[in-house]
Amino acid sequence: MKIIKKILKWIGILILLLILVSFFLPSRSHVERSIVMNASTEIAFAQVNTLKNWEKWSPWHHIDTAMQLSYDGPESGPNAKYNWKSENPNVGEGSLTIVSVVPNDSIHCKMEFTGMGISYSSYKFRKEENGTKVTWAMDGDGEGMPWYWKVPSKYMCLFMDKMVGPDFEKGLNSMKEVAEKAATETPATKTELVIEATTTTAQTIASYRMMTSEKTISGDIGNSYARIGMFMKKNKLNQNGAVLAIYHSYDATKIDMECAVQLDKTAKGEGEIKVSEMKAGNAVVAHYYGAYEKTNTAHDALHKWIGDNKKKIIGDPWEVYVTDPMNEKDTAKWLTEIYYPVE
Repeated sequence: MKIIKKILKWIGILILLLILVSFFLPSRSHVERSIVMNASTEIAFAQVNTLKNWEKWSPWHHIDTAMQLSYDGPESGPNAKYNWKSENPNVGEGSLTIVSVVPNDSIHCKMEFTGMGISYSSYKFRKEENGTKVTWAMDGDGEGMPWYWKVPSKYMCLFMDKMVGPDFEKGLNSMKEVAEKAATETPATKTELVIEATTTTAQTIASYRMMTSEKTISGDIGNSYARIGMFMKKNKLNQNGAVLAIYHSYDATKIDMECAVQLDKTAKGEGEIKVSEMKAGNAVVAHYYGAYEKTNTAHDALHKWIGDNKKKIIGDPWEVYVTDPMNEKDTAKWLTEIYYPVE
């Protein structure tokens, strides 16, 4: 009996010691891995932004191929969500939601592990000389975790990089294979137009509104972006995403449009340059590959899709010019995202 009491006493002392030591341990964990893919930022970005693509490269999808998956919200972008459930203890149960997106630049997600708390992951995409560098990171601080996991979680933080890092490496290598395979597709085999419902995020823009025509639009657009660029330089503002154009009305001889650049922060407009916020909301988007002068086919397809799906347009459409023509000379590879706001 005395031996049992001594054992219990030492167990109690050990538990107390572990609790005391935990106060001096870090409460946050950070895991990060990177890889360079021989593919464009657009292709790499799409592997993460469209959640169903994760089935092709996610390391946890490969651990348990029988894992139950369900999807909520839009297929891609903010508020896109998937839920998973697995009998495998290394996969468990939970959900992942895309919280915010900067097109072809970064994606931030929220991961809720059932009964285990919340973590946040981020994906950054940077152009490299030989492709795109993708950085995958995860951060956790015990948010939403049950009280009885608080102490063990601090010790887990010490080993989180070794525990999760190899999975990140496997996932990035799989993503690299998928992205590089997609990059080898010829324009003839690549889908030229994909239409889907989505939810846009709010974004601050600097814009210049003008009247133009189909004969003069190319030069007028160039001058508009030059004006915006000078305004940004003067006010020390940085571009935060691809350039875009809002079309208020369109006729071959009379086009009312607004050229715009996404900004990293707000500022006060000057003269003909206006700074405003594009509100978040529901939209239908067409991902179109091809020359700019043929985007009318995408607009026609969008109007048909909206009518077939009984949606109602509630504002002016805008085009986001994802591919920089200065870096890509093949017009068949130019990606334009065309948005129509809907109810």
